[in-house]
Amino acid sequence: MSQAQHQAGAQPAPDGIQWEDGKPSLRLGAFTLEPLVRLDADAGSFFGQDRTGGYRSGVNLRRGRLGLEAGLGEDFTARFIWEFGGSSPNDYNNIYEAQLAYTGLGWGTIRIGAFQPQHLPEYAGSSFDLPFMERAAISNIAASLASGSTRLAAGLEARGGFGEGGARWNASAYLTGGVASTPHDHRQRGVAGRAVALLPEWSGLQLQVGLNGAAQFHPGTSPGPESIRLRDYPELRIDSRRFLDSGTIRAGSAWAAGPELAGRMGPLYVEALWQRVEVDAATGPARRYEGWYAEAAFPLLGKPRERSDETGIWKRPKPDGGMGGLELAARYSVADLRDGDGGARQDIWTIGLTWFPTDKLRFGIQYENGRTKLADGNRDFQAVGLRAAFNL
Repeated sequence: MSQAQHQAGAQPAPDGIQWEDGKPSLRLGAFTLEPLVRLDADAGSFFGQDRTGGYRSGVNLRRGRLGLEAGLGEDFTARFIWEFGGSSPNDYNNIYEAQLAYTGLGWGTIRIGAFQPQHLPEYAGSSFDLPFMERAAISNIAASLASGSTRLAAGLEARGGFGEGGARWNASAYLTGGVASTPHDHRQRGVAGRAVALLPEWSGLQLQVGLNGAAQFHPGTSPGPESIRLRDYPELRIDSRRFLDSGTIRAGSAWAAGPELAGRMGPLYVEALWQRVEVDAATGPARRYEGWYAEAAFPLLGKPRERSDETGIWKRPKPDGGMGGLELAARYSVADLRDGDGGARQDIWTIGLTWFPTDKLRFGIQYENGRTKLADGNRDFQAVGLRAAFNL
């Protein structure tokens, strides 16, 4: 919850500039304003590649965001964020977020603009909370149809408690358009949503089950008129090459859906997702793809992950003074975009170590061992990635 939102239900602070928890804010009556800053600097090295023309090592300003969040009375917030970083060294400078939210329902939020819908577990919260540098490939592929970052959308995010304290279920639904940062993509039309429920705790086990889905009813004009292209990076974004690629498919519609599972047993956190993706091709039969991931995270220092009532995800471990929070995580992910003699399948094992010295800083290192299966043979690779990040 932002400071502007938190203060909406608290005793009003005096007008003027305030400084709380290392973050400044301006208050003028019922109006509040605070800065938003996010910087992610990445470096990575690929090795163990047995074929020429493979992934290239490098550095990247993965995220460089500057923005403002405003509290407009007790029930409205607005955010505007500009992105100076990018997914690859050639992708810089665009709108990241421009949204208006109504929070006066108490049990939910109505949101409209360009933002990140709560559609998948890895997209329901901030990327600063992820156990790894990047989301699993299947999450990005499924989100590319009707959600993901910078999506033009209008929707409702709800939560409730089944008569108990705290929110034990979360549900969201959105009507979506194109991606604000992609030129000429505004003709796209779709829907996306997610529903999760936290089961009663049993012998110290917190278990959440859910379903999510997205459908694109009208493709936009990117990568071409009435076409869809599914692809992603090798779960590092320091090179623009993407061998995991379905190619451009002339299509009228597409959808992705599947179950998700998350929970905590003591300090150990686990999460898993499966997705079926289907494209209604203009010629020939429908194209069917799938993917999944399973991951676990364990705190070596600090507190374990805690569930957020707002989003239904387990947020990053909170630093517990001293050396902060240190988390060890492992993931196996699969994204299969093969279709006949075309497409590709990507399998990656990842192990990562992330240090949160404070709530606003994170430093991470991860190792990947992956394989991309192509029609002309496999491409094996290994990689080491580094990230230094700041979030205000």
